Amino acid sequence: MPPLVIKIRPTRTQKKPLVIVIGKNVSKKATTRNLLKRRIRAIMQPVVRSSKHDFVVIVKPEAIKLTYQELKREVKRKIPDVE
Repeated sequence: MPPLVIKIRPTRTQKKPLVIVIGKNVSKKATTRNLLKRRIRAIMQPVVRSSKHDFVVIVKPEAIKLTYQELKREVKRKIPDVE
């Protein structure tokens, strides 16, 4: 199962252009969930700023095992605009 699911909406319909969904089934520790959120936000920031789309990132439990570079590679596979 992929560690991330990224949904893209064509126009800015939400107040927040990037939404990260990460539940307690990913990790019981808030610090671990927050670390993943910070990493994904940092990876997605250039894409969100230059895009007119809304993004919803759904994090799966497999994402805990990934490093920053592996997460970046995974996002780049799903969205080719990531640097």
